[in-house]
Amino acid sequence: MGIVLVRVDDRMVHGQIMEAWAPFCMATSIIVASDEAKKDRIRKIAIESCSSKALAIKVEGIEEALRDVTSEDMNKERVIIIFSTLKELLQACNKGFRVSHVNIGNMHHYNGKGRMITQSVYIDEEDEVILRSLLKLGIELDIRAVPSDKRIAYSG
Repeated sequence: MGIVLVRVDDRMVHGQIMEAWAPFCMATSIIVASDEAKKDRIRKIAIESCSSKALAIKVEGIEEALRDVTSEDMNKERVIIIFSTLKELLQACNKGFRVSHVNIGNMHHYNGKGRMITQSVYIDEEDEVILRSLLKLGIELDIRAVPSDKRIAYSG
């Protein structure tokens, strides 16, 4: 099956993922693709400790994650791939990652992110530039925290 959901979420793995998205997608594996999270030993251990027999969770650097999701073994899995930032997603796309649809779930209000899209998604000018770049790549962008939320299409 391969990738069943690509999501941008600055909280990475949390209740919305474990209790809503993973069951909705019938996921068997979650890969957090983040160079920053991979380098942070405590964060990596905390995220990976959420694994279970039914749902494997790994934190990998972006290049490692891209190799992993394109491996033959992963085609047997139902994979959710989570990027913690839009910048990391664009970096993956620039390295050959191809995806037609991305869910944007959580990008919280901090570090100057002043434009509110939803209660859980705030963007700044850099984010807007990246979002436009993703749209130019033909990627459909939807904003919602959980599958039952109304889908908000981002069109620029």
